[in-house]
Amino acid sequence: MAKDKYIDNLITALVFTTDDTNGLIIHLNGFETPEHANRFVNKLMKNSGINYTSISDMFDLPTVH
Repeated sequence: MAKDKYIDNLITALVFTTDDTNGLIIHLNGFETPEHANRFVNKLMKNSGINYTSISDMFDLPTVH
């Protein structure tokens, strides 16, 4: 069976907005590896003009699964 590149590599987003603080929370899912996720978020933040430092770059935290 042929793979469907649009389904097999689908990244989904769940977005919440908070009216009381004018905040935005975005949960992204579907990355193949943590490195894939980091490359994606770095590009997303750079393209949006937001200064971004990963928490994993600031602290040596364990991965929660």
